[in-house]
Amino acid sequence: MYEHVKGQLLLSNVPSLAFDMLLTTYDIALIDQDFLSQFPWHYAIIDEAQRLKNPSSVLYHVLKERFIMPRKLLMTGTPIQNNLTELWALMHFCMPLVFGRLEEFLSAFKEAGDPSCCNSEIARNQFIKLKYVLGAFMLRRTKSKLIESGNLVLPPLTEITVMAPLVPLQKKVYVSILRKELPKLLAFASGALNAPSSRNIVVQLRKACSHPYLFPGIEPEPYQEGEHLVQASGKLVILDHILQKLHNSGHRVLLFAQMTKTLDILQDFLEWRKYSYERLDGSVRAEERFVAIRSFSQQSQKGSSTSKADESSEFVFMISTRAGGVGLNLVAADTVIFYEQDWNPQVDKQALQRAHRIGQKNHVLSINLVTSKTVEEVIMRRAERKLQLSHNVIGDDIVDQEGKEMSGPEDGDLRSVMLGLHKFDPLEMSNENSNQIDKNELIAIAERVVAFRYKLQSEIDDRKFEVNPVDMLHGTDILTRGGPESIKYDPDLDEATYREWVEKFKETSPSNHDSIIGVGNRRGILKDKHLKAQAAREKAEQKKLSKWEALGYVSLAVVDPVIPTEDNILSDSGSVNFVYGDCTDPSRFSASEPTVIFSCIDNSGNWGHGGLFDALQKLSASIPAAYQRAHEFGDLHLGDLHVVEITKDSGEVASGSPVRQWVALAVVQSYNPRRKVPRSNISIPDLECCLAKASFFASQNSASIHMPRIGYQDASDRSEWYTVERLLRKYAAVYGTNIFVYYYRRSG
Repeated sequence: MYEHVKGQLLLSNVPSLAFDMLLTTYDIALIDQDFLSQFPWHYAIIDEAQRLKNPSSVLYHVLKERFIMPRKLLMTGTPIQNNLTELWALMHFCMPLVFGRLEEFLSAFKEAGDPSCCNSEIARNQFIKLKYVLGAFMLRRTKSKLIESGNLVLPPLTEITVMAPLVPLQKKVYVSILRKELPKLLAFASGALNAPSSRNIVVQLRKACSHPYLFPGIEPEPYQEGEHLVQASGKLVILDHILQKLHNSGHRVLLFAQMTKTLDILQDFLEWRKYSYERLDGSVRAEERFVAIRSFSQQSQKGSSTSKADESSEFVFMISTRAGGVGLNLVAADTVIFYEQDWNPQVDKQALQRAHRIGQKNHVLSINLVTSKTVEEVIMRRAERKLQLSHNVIGDDIVDQEGKEMSGPEDGDLRSVMLGLHKFDPLEMSNENSNQIDKNELIAIAERVVAFRYKLQSEIDDRKFEVNPVDMLHGTDILTRGGPESIKYDPDLDEATYREWVEKFKETSPSNHDSIIGVGNRRGILKDKHLKAQAAREKAEQKKLSKWEALGYVSLAVVDPVIPTEDNILSDSGSVNFVYGDCTDPSRFSASEPTVIFSCIDNSGNWGHGGLFDALQKLSASIPAAYQRAHEFGDLHLGDLHVVEITKDSGEVASGSPVRQWVALAVVQSYNPRRKVPRSNISIPDLECCLAKASFFASQNSASIHMPRIGYQDASDRSEWYTVERLLRKYAAVYGTNIFVYYYRRSG
């Protein structure tokens, strides 16, 4: 088109375009604004119009000021998400003469835009006037409207919010985070904390609410699957009982979470309970995505919901909300559980409609698991306020549009959440015995939640409920919410109260040198143990080094790593990535950084054949030579890690290699020719020792680690891989190292 118009411009001042309509994107409109703004467009249809909710954005300014568009039609499923300013921006974009200055608009509807006044008589009158004005310019056609008119029939939807308690371990982690971030909390009280720092605090607190094992060093050793995985999180305890009831009744579940690491823990839990499942997150390829959806959508031939779940189809579909919240049809499930909530409540609304949509025949039960008296509850209450505002202005809080913009938390959200922390008593949070609920109480909560499906089968209207375990203990009935009008709001934006809370928390907090959950004590014991062992070996070591020096041998074994500081226990740096490919060619994933190829070996001194052994030997002949020479000098011990650098001088490196590369040989298997199976299984303690050394070495050299998936003689022994995966995540986080685990894809 550009070349066509360019040619026309040479012939006349007014180009004659050879088309009636131009279909383009926001990005092209910005990139080619100088060219596209030359033409008067008779009509502009703008999809995903919530992109224009910020009147200060570059996109808004360019489209409004540079393009000639006398007639405009905006299409969006969320004309208002946070405040009335967003609504004004859209209306002013369409009709600047009708909707004038922002100050005038906000002044006319001041009480309506104030959450603290939304239930007042003045606010209600302003909402009526605003709806009347918008009625002349806005057409709403939603699923709820179709249901009301009788053009669409869907089964009932029941939404239940379960306020889960914190277990003692979670309380310790939660309070430890607040203590660690106390200087930042004080800075926020004085207005000196920026948005990224606030966001990091909130993310860490949300991780503690989901599961404490999301932090390295919290899960007790040895790393083995067991009941401790469930008992470490209040939400997971309740989820465990709910899934038992649903599985026995033949229901199927969509399980949503925000973080992929949370999905990892939920996957370990489902494996432990032996539930069948599918998983969908951002790392799943397109073809695998379709296979997972097809597999889950297989219905039981009997179609019964009163017997146990069909063994031939998966019971749970785990989904990352942002990766699978839109565009999927999963009506095979009749229960939707949100283990973690999104900042934007509209995103969760869309995710819920993966099951509650055309084609669904069963009553849909939606369960939101929220940790009470924590940052999660603050986020939930703020989400309710957003939905309340949308309901008051538009008259509907249900989103039907697919693929809308999914933004993260805004500065206003973070500020409200931070200020909302002041309602929690630090003394109560740090008390392990406060609000404890025994197992029978939690089972009763799960039964009460599942019972809602059958209790409300005969009701046509959708209903909303909130279940608070603490209230149930005190004999309080379940809070029923028939609609958004019944939601009560407390802005909790009193900065003076927040400052008082921070000062109170400061007074009740111990010194910064106290360890988090005894981790510091454990590390101190390990450090003392290392020092004693080192002293005992010093004399023999000196004699051995003298012999090696005389014979010209230099050991390539890595020394014991430096024990990380206590601050790293809650670090988010480092990651474990599962990829396809050849670990001896890491350039695909780490093209511009140093790399360490990690390989497991035994202490025999005999270099193996086939597989990774041949690939490493092809990479450099110095690798097997260094291994054999170490054996000759008695330098191969279980737990040793020998690092061989691949240098250009050897002439054996891939041509043009721009970065440094090492091969780390981990001695984790013993060899005894007298045994029936000469080579032993991989020793987990020695593997942990080698992983710690490799991670420390990689961090010192700003390198990433690349390794094949570590297998065992018994491929069905998943507990071994569970332990290995936990060790990888632990040391990746502690030393801030990126680890890539390769699944080798054979040709053909």
